Amino acid sequence: MATATSQQLPRIVRDMTRTELPPELGPLLDHYADVTEDRDELLWQWLYYVFPSFRLSSVPEEHAVDARKAKFCFSLFMTVLDDLSERHRDKETFEQGRKIPFASTRCDPEAPGVDRESLALLQRSWELTDAYLDRAPRREDFRELFEFDFRQSLNTMDYNRLVNDGPQLASSRGAELYDTHNMLLFVYVDIDLAFSPGFDRADLAILRDVTWDAQRLARIGNWVTTWERELDECDYTSRVVIEAIERGVVTEAEIRDDDVPNETLARRIKEAGIEREHLLTWNETYRKLVSREYDVDSVDLHDFVDGMRHLLEVDVKARGLK
Repeated sequence: MATATSQQLPRIVRDMTRTELPPELGPLLDHYADVTEDRDELLWQWLYYVFPSFRLSSVPEEHAVDARKAKFCFSLFMTVLDDLSERHRDKETFEQGRKIPFASTRCDPEAPGVDRESLALLQRSWELTDAYLDRAPRREDFRELFEFDFRQSLNTMDYNRLVNDGPQLASSRGAELYDTHNMLLFVYVDIDLAFSPGFDRADLAILRDVTWDAQRLARIGNWVTTWERELDECDYTSRVVIEAIERGVVTEAEIRDDDVPNETLARRIKEAGIEREHLLTWNETYRKLVSREYDVDSVDLHDFVDGMRHLLEVDVKARGLK
């Protein structure tokens, strides 16, 4: 990870790095640090910092902190699971870990090849997520929807593992349809709904329609700001890299060849203008969302969409740091 002094960082990143995580989350983060060094503290600060920017307006202040903590613990669970699948290609632990949250499946910590320490971390992060969700006044109203959206994000991890095992599977359409769910925005919205006593279910279809596009905005911002780091990690699931392969800017053989420097590949990808094209798509999608009139009363969708603008700004300013 790149380093910089506090004065060298953009203001928005300085604010992010000064974010203090709640003391009650400390034991979970300590547990994480004991098990793996895959991610450092900045990622957790970034997450906790950005959550309020796209929290649904239907969440009253009395529930805002619990909703934020539920999202954080859930995000740690999903980050660990994602890294097991994509970074470590640990299919055995991933397959057992993904069962933990669901009553219909039973996790087997004694299964062959399972990393028990990682599984225990997953178990603890889910237990905390579950405990915070139990404080939500409408958890049962949205439980099935939460679990449905949850499974879509788990399927994304499966898809990305397959792509990394065999990049010939990768396609722009696949990235658009599957990888977008890796941003977890539908699940974050479901958590907010569980903490929204006054939300009108009649507004649900419009909210989810907007969430499709908002999640796409979040995914684009992530694609264009993390693909270089992922290239160094031998993770080829970013649509930026996939399109570079499809256009012949780089080849699959090159990105798997240790003798071809990643700096060389990154320079060619940048010169191809793929990032710029995606940012233009982001601008067009955002413009359409903010210009729409939404016939809903129980949630401010313009405020929700505006949170995606702030998220992109944070991603761009923090590029290379997380």
